[in-house]
Amino acid sequence: MEIFSFKTRLFLEGEDILTFLVDNVKNLEEGDILVITSKICSLHQYRVAKLSQKEKIIKNESLYVLKTPWAFLTKLKKYGWCINAGIDESNANKNIILLPNDPDNLAKFLCVFLKKKFRLKKLGVVITDTKSLPLRQGTIGRAVGLFGFLPLKNYIGKKDLFGRKTRYTKSNIVDAIASSAVLLMGEGDESVPIVLIKNAPVFFTNKKVSSDLSIDPKNDIFRFVYAFSLLNQK
Repeated sequence: MEIFSFKTRLFLEGEDILTFLVDNVKNLEEGDILVITSKICSLHQYRVAKLSQKEKIIKNESLYVLKTPWAFLTKLKKYGWCINAGIDESNANKNIILLPNDPDNLAKFLCVFLKKKFRLKKLGVVITDTKSLPLRQGTIGRAVGLFGFLPLKNYIGKKDLFGRKTRYTKSNIVDAIASSAVLLMGEGDESVPIVLIKNAPVFFTNKKVSSDLSIDPKNDIFRFVYAFSLLNQK
């Protein structure tokens, strides 16, 4: 797998994202995956607000809101749990930037356009954000929008090197790709909103897929860790 970054000028609020992509990505080939930061998608959609509106917007964007001493933990209306409804103050010029509207549909729109533009049959588009992991320092990339390939590789029922059948494992392909891209995008002044990935081990499809890989909390194996930790707090 090969990864290439595109350093660009500053993307402005309300700017046309199609023109921006074509200006910066001169060529795409069969089987490529184009990874785009959610920030420029949100700016394209005018998903910007005043900092003073942050708490109100967090509540409006979320189904559930848990207030903590550090931030709000929120269950979004479409895309799983995250911090502060995915609202970002970094690189926002004293404003806040929300997550894009319907990022899976936006990823499809961009993918269809780029496939036509470069005359391709197999192309993937991923829209990324960053997230914090429970009980783990630092942030990591995740996908909030996806089109063109399957997000998971299912190993259930398949044999390992020693003939043992896998019972539970599914490989999260799309978040692994998002994390690889976000490593190059950075979170400071890198100015790398676009990353190109070649020769990724994915299964391409034109069917509708979802980047939302959330599971019900009652099916999350880590719920036992949280319960144990609370019971044993001194």
